[in-house]
Amino acid sequence: MSDILSDEKKWYVIQTVPRNERKVVEQIMMKEVEVYLPQIQAMRIWSDRKKMIDVPLIPGYVFVHTSSREERIKAISNTLGAIRYLMYLQRPAIVSDQEIQNIRISLQAPEKVKIEEKFINVGDLVLITHGLFKGLTGYISMLRGNYKLTVNIKELETALSVQLSSSDVTLLKKLDQK
Repeated sequence: MSDILSDEKKWYVIQTVPRNERKVVEQIMMKEVEVYLPQIQAMRIWSDRKKMIDVPLIPGYVFVHTSSREERIKAISNTLGAIRYLMYLQRPAIVSDQEIQNIRISLQAPEKVKIEEKFINVGDLVLITHGLFKGLTGYISMLRGNYKLTVNIKELETALSVQLSSSDVTLLKKLDQK
């Protein structure tokens, strides 16, 4: 019998609108469908404060545990913020129970789990979104340790480098990899 037609519950992945994971989870829970949103604490820095907050381990995705097509449809139908099921080989992608268990085990030692929100590399063009240089763009010239990056500011047409956190920039364009 096909995995999709089986009565056994399987884990499926729903893609969400960015930063809408919790809203999607709440709506799916109200439909009495099992849903899982792995979260981890991360430091967020604003101009006036720093705070530890819970953030999704895998931003933009939630997991639902269902046994039937009808239940999968019920989970996503009329769920504001839910975009679609993640597909693999033209079928809803299935995440194994073991992979979900691995995520749960890894969250027992959250200090060892590192969230990489932005995949920024040397040569990428970024927009500075916070701080004194907000609004300027630059190319990443160096990455140093945890979220410290050095940006050459192109508007200043100089080799001036500014050290920033990855939370202070938005990726505009990836360096073309050949």
